[in-house]
Amino acid sequence: MRRVLLFILLLPVTCYTVAEKRALVIGIGAYPDVDNGWDCINGDNDVQLAKELLLCNGFAIGNIQTLTNSEATYQGIIKALRHLIEVSSQGDMVYIHFSGHGQQVTDLNGDETDGFDEAWVPYDALQEPTSSYNGERHLTDDELNNYLYQIYQKIGSKGKLIVVSDACHSGTATRAISDICIIRGSSAKFILARKAGTKEFNSRPIQWIAISACADNECNRQTTTTDGTPCGSLTYALYLLSSELSRLSIPQLTERLTATMKPLVPRPQTPQVEYFGAANQPLFP
Repeated sequence: MRRVLLFILLLPVTCYTVAEKRALVIGIGAYPDVDNGWDCINGDNDVQLAKELLLCNGFAIGNIQTLTNSEATYQGIIKALRHLIEVSSQGDMVYIHFSGHGQQVTDLNGDETDGFDEAWVPYDALQEPTSSYNGERHLTDDELNNYLYQIYQKIGSKGKLIVVSDACHSGTATRAISDICIIRGSSAKFILARKAGTKEFNSRPIQWIAISACADNECNRQTTTTDGTPCGSLTYALYLLSSELSRLSIPQLTERLTATMKPLVPRPQTPQVEYFGAANQPLFP
């Protein structure tokens, strides 16, 4: 018996890791730069909706980090992304959600055919260049790609990376006279001059699922919940589909999102779902 116990104790120890579901949810409603064009929207109301849909799909509350309004500065978002990189492991699912304004920014590395990158607008980003601001606090798609690539390297091919953007880059900065809805985004492009110290990033391919609120030529209009709370149309549609997200394939999800959003907004708005990998897998297995 002692020999058997000794043999068991001497066996090599194998460590098994359990894949985690991790999330970062960013919601901005009250931008401080209203004098320079940023309308107050209701991206902060999206945070609770996103949290509830994640909890419904197996995310632990301790693994859902949120940034709301003044927490969602450029540095605050970068710090949160770096934290995700640090804690993520092979096989993890990572969900990143942004609700706020979007804006087109001059493309400095020549990878955009129209000459403009798309950017998320953090809480402390200005709408126009000034003598002291040259877009340093805009989070462009190229820079975001740099952090997403590092997350993808950590979670590997067996992990899953999901990015949801309830913003837009082709809308107007103010409520349209003919609309009853607030529009997220700005038609005013942020024009940059290339100079020393300007941030430049080269995009690298990532296997991910990217869900955005509308097509490039459409505006992203807000909606309201059944209790009258203003919120993002994409966020609310995903929330309404919470119980279905564990069984819908990606093409089915695209169809259901389109159908669910249609009655929520007064004008046509087509959610976009970009994905790499098996299309028959659900968003949240």
